[in-house]
Amino acid sequence: MLQNWFKVFLYNSLHNKLFFLLTVLGLATGMTGVILSMLYWQDEHAYNRWNPNKDRVFETIIHLKDNTWAWQVAPLATHLLEKNDKVEAALYYKPSYISLPMNFQGTKLFLKQAFNTQGNFFEFFPFEISKGSAAQFKSTPNAIAISADAVKEYFGTVDPIGKVLTNGEQQYVVTTVFKNDNKSSVAPNVLIKSVEENIKNGISYGAWGDFNYGLMLKLKDPKDASVVEKQLYDVFYHIRATKFAKEAGISVEEFINKYGDFSFELVSLANTRLQAGKLPTGMPEGKGNITFLIINIGLSLLILVISLFNYINLSTAYAIKRAKEIGVRKVIGATNKDIVWQQILETSITTLIAMCVSFALVELLLPYYNVLLKKDMSVSLLTYLPYFIGLLLVVILLAGVFPALYIAKFDILKVLKGNLSRSQSGVWIRNTMIVLQFCIASFFIVGGIIIARQVRYTMEKDLGFHADQILNINWQESSEKKFQNYLRIKQDLMRIPGVKAVNVSTFVPGQGSGSSSSFQYKEQNIQSQNMGIDFGYLDLLQIKVVKGRDLSPHLASDTVTSALLNMTAVEMMGEKDPIGKTISWNGEDLKVVGIVDNFHLFGLDGKIPPMTFFHFKTVKWMHSNISSLSVQLKADNMEQTIEAIQQYWTQKVDTERPFTYDFIDKIFARTYENYVNQRNLFAILNVVVISIALLGLFALASYTIERRFKEIAIRKVLGAESGELVFSLSRQYILLLLIGFALAIVPSYYLMQLWLNNFAFRIDIPISAYLIAFGLMLALTLLIVVSKAYSATRINALTYLKYE
Repeated sequence: MLQNWFKVFLYNSLHNKLFFLLTVLGLATGMTGVILSMLYWQDEHAYNRWNPNKDRVFETIIHLKDNTWAWQVAPLATHLLEKNDKVEAALYYKPSYISLPMNFQGTKLFLKQAFNTQGNFFEFFPFEISKGSAAQFKSTPNAIAISADAVKEYFGTVDPIGKVLTNGEQQYVVTTVFKNDNKSSVAPNVLIKSVEENIKNGISYGAWGDFNYGLMLKLKDPKDASVVEKQLYDVFYHIRATKFAKEAGISVEEFINKYGDFSFELVSLANTRLQAGKLPTGMPEGKGNITFLIINIGLSLLILVISLFNYINLSTAYAIKRAKEIGVRKVIGATNKDIVWQQILETSITTLIAMCVSFALVELLLPYYNVLLKKDMSVSLLTYLPYFIGLLLVVILLAGVFPALYIAKFDILKVLKGNLSRSQSGVWIRNTMIVLQFCIASFFIVGGIIIARQVRYTMEKDLGFHADQILNINWQESSEKKFQNYLRIKQDLMRIPGVKAVNVSTFVPGQGSGSSSSFQYKEQNIQSQNMGIDFGYLDLLQIKVVKGRDLSPHLASDTVTSALLNMTAVEMMGEKDPIGKTISWNGEDLKVVGIVDNFHLFGLDGKIPPMTFFHFKTVKWMHSNISSLSVQLKADNMEQTIEAIQQYWTQKVDTERPFTYDFIDKIFARTYENYVNQRNLFAILNVVVISIALLGLFALASYTIERRFKEIAIRKVLGAESGELVFSLSRQYILLLLIGFALAIVPSYYLMQLWLNNFAFRIDIPISAYLIAFGLMLALTLLIVVSKAYSATRINALTYLKYE
């Protein structure tokens, strides 16, 4: 029997190649989307899953008035751990990776992705140790640990344990080799411990205002997280707030009322990647995009649903052609159960073939998908086999059962007499599915249009600055004379043909500034971005001074007591004319000499923060926040100019590190890169969804119109014109489109509003998006239906009336 069923399936597939191809491609497309989304989901949820401490290790977040930071002060953990029975250990670290130029036996090495932390790192992240030990890394002064992959790159076959690396006069001893093959929020190639000395100095000097370190706490019981949050608050209140209140000559309560209350929040390692909402993170691997992840999964499931609807519609439309086959099988003894199982077997074979096709599509599309998501995912059949089997069974169940039950209920007498087409059974189900297909397709089109317009708005919006042809050169020098060195470098670079201007600041649009401090004006305390600049930097980026004046090299006071504020800061001050007014910044009195127009320091998904501008000489320590140099190039011979700059830089400025640079406009463009990717994803999925929906429409139109061939023949004999017949056959699909589109309006509006709320600067949802979507769907629907209806009017009436 199975052999016979298989032969019937093979015969029908070969004699109806178009139907077979459409069903396979439809299902393969839906399954491909689900598999790709599943890979993305698994990859994001794999972070820290391997870590046995994931539920006990917490990242420390502080809410301080209008700011939320993942950076803490050095003395905090020391005071917290005193007589504390809830916290097992604390780990300080620098929140980002660094690169280290090293010398090994006369050979220059450039160690990338180095993580500056404390010696007890492996107690929090127990990576597998392949050589040396975690204890040696903890106990050895100036120890360095290297990943197994980095060892191969830097040392080849040489055993690195005990080897000495030098950085200037500083020596490091390799004590440990570890493997970091698992997904982790901290995945370094190199570990160093120089942060320990910084922490000790911070504790010694009571550096309660120096928020520079990430802090992880390892709790004995994760249920005590809320208790520890309260303990952190108590430490901060009784020591830091008391200290600062005393210096200000006011009570602690007055200090908090003036400068804002604070609170702490602990986020577990298990949740910090995806579940921390809009909280910042100090984890160097950053956060996953939970919104994009959910959107990705949701869209892939919608595509699978529309693929299943398409398959069911095609199957039921094709069933009318197999009606006599089913009737004959029943006459010779086949039961309804046999018919159902035969249909499920055919669906299983089709689905299995579609899954094989989807595997090929996944292999083809995965490289592009990785580029879109900035991932390095791969498909392991053994790893994902249970998921593939589950997907296969779900598709077979959903796609196979309804057509099987529908076919099994064919009436033998109607089938053999040729009257099946007059039955109305199952019509409402098929109409419902086509309505849902129209609804899903309309949602995708509307969403795609709105996302495209928001991204275009983002890309075309006046950012308040212009960074054309301005190079941002990475500069990692650590020196107390960094600003003086910059002045020398500036003179040398200006001698290079093609260099138009050279300047420096502590901020880069798209990356933010190096620090934030509060300033006081009257009774107000305003937390602002610290914007250290050299003379002429605002002109370099064409940032406007809308009132007052810019800092001038001809006025000595502009390197001592002068400052500029941006419009946001002025609005928060509530001062109509702040020019000439004095603000108190970090205990220093600064006079406001100019108002800077607002410009975007971060992406458009965030508000423009208050900013305070001053010259580097005004704040002596601000030069330590310089991390890059800005060089404006002339339009001619830019490549030669960059080559000349690189040659000078590697010979005169930094002989240890590679020359790295980027253009400032490209840096800012990366702030909305995720949204560009979402736009591109929607554009691709629009094509897929519309194609599948049209296949479903084609199936239903074919099914319905073929059922009405006898009716059409009679009406033709009675004198009906072709146009009248076409309109009669087409109008029900226009009605189905109207219903489906109407159902899509509310969910699309609501979900798009949620998406647009991610932007501080956004468009309003345009009515034209709905008009365009409806017009497009109407045109495509008419193209399919009218062509099918018109071909139906060309039938030979005698063929369908000769038995009447």
